[in-house]
Amino acid sequence: MELRDKVVLVTGASQGIGLEIARALAREGARVVLAARSLARLEVAARECGPQALAVPLDVTRDDSVSAAVERITRELGPIDVLVNNAGNGGSMSRWRDSDADVVRRMFDVHVLGAERVMRAVVPSMLRAGQGTIVNFSSTLGYVPMPGTAAYNAAKAAVVMLSRTLRAELRPQGIDVRLFSPPHTNTESGKEMPLDLPKIFEPPWVAAQFVRFLKGSRAETLAGGNGSLLVVQRVWPGLARRIMEKIGFGALARVEAKRLSAPQVE
Repeated sequence: MELRDKVVLVTGASQGIGLEIARALAREGARVVLAARSLARLEVAARECGPQALAVPLDVTRDDSVSAAVERITRELGPIDVLVNNAGNGGSMSRWRDSDADVVRRMFDVHVLGAERVMRAVVPSMLRAGQGTIVNFSSTLGYVPMPGTAAYNAAKAAVVMLSRTLRAELRPQGIDVRLFSPPHTNTESGKEMPLDLPKIFEPPWVAAQFVRFLKGSRAETLAGGNGSLLVVQRVWPGLARRIMEKIGFGALARVEAKRLSAPQVE
């Protein structure tokens, strides 16, 4: 895909991976729309991206916010060519039995329903144009579950199934729906999961991999070598389960120890 002059909406673009993706797309000559709830932070980031970038406030959990943002983008820049559904976070690690039911609801509202809200607002213009690209963000944990992140695992698995279904339904109309799963990354959200891994990736590296993926033709990718875990899961599911349990329970132990050592507020 040639990205120059394409109108690209990136949600969750005020920090972390989303911000670095916006910067990378701007360097490719795209007309980047940085969208998130924090307008002040977005405006600073948009100025860094250059004169073709636009900052738009957007809360993916609110229908009115999504509609208003898409209407403004279309009015000022024209139809959206590429949607990057990056908004979301992993939340704090905890055992499911110790978490509140609202944790699950919020996780689905951002990752699954949030992505669906934005797609529902953007797809009609793509259908009229007979073309468009949507990249939804999943995670390795949407394919291979890990203890301590039940709500996140379930939400990302739902994103995988939603995206695969919409890819089949919308492909005949010229709309390409894809899935990008970044590796564990050194972001504020990533720090909430203190995983013991051989490597923690940096947002600029992930953004570069994303741009390469977007310019290509693959439907799905797990960046950072995590695709090998899916091979292990297919060939030796018990080994994949043990790997993820070791990583998850180890991180849970570190999180729980930190909570116990934190000063108690009277």
